[in-house]
Amino acid sequence: MINEVVVTTRKNNRDNKAPIGVYFKDKKVIMHLFYGSHTYENLSTEDYFSVNVVPPIETARAVLDDEDEYLYYEGIPYLKSSYYTIFYKVVKREFVDREDKFGKNRLMIIEGEEIGKIHLNNTPKPYNRADGLIVEIAVIYSRLSNKNIDIDENSKKEMIKDIKKYFSIIKKVGSREHKQLAETMLRNLDLL
Repeated sequence: MINEVVVTTRKNNRDNKAPIGVYFKDKKVIMHLFYGSHTYENLSTEDYFSVNVVPPIETARAVLDDEDEYLYYEGIPYLKSSYYTIFYKVVKREFVDREDKFGKNRLMIIEGEEIGKIHLNNTPKPYNRADGLIVEIAVIYSRLSNKNIDIDENSKKEMIKDIKKYFSIIKKVGSREHKQLAETMLRNLDLL
């Protein structure tokens, strides 16, 4: 099962966060990073990162920029807004070329081994239908905005159709924050 989280890294005294789908297996985590992303660049040489379990809207927001309230565990950044955070050391890197419905791309597959965990006192909020949709928009946004992913025109049209459909539902069931975040992503893709 893929779990949507925010991965944080640090390189050259600069913090980075990104929404990433990860696989948890016992005390390990596996993630696929797309070439051209800051997280790919950082973890190609850095060995430590954190996996932050945050509200869905924070997962989606992480696709836009690295600004946030960071805390540190033995020099590894993590997010103050997390429900809990797990810290990892990279134990394996594998580089592969992949083609799927999102296009052609070079991936780095990272396997991390758990070195620590922190539970924060943030209270979970009830789940809203807009939560899942805003994360889906962020996933598609991350593919469409990455210039290193070669997406064929039919797939691109389908992805844009999906984003517009999800946005129409968010406008009905989401909060103002959901709507504003979706609008920002659509504007950045020149869809509004």
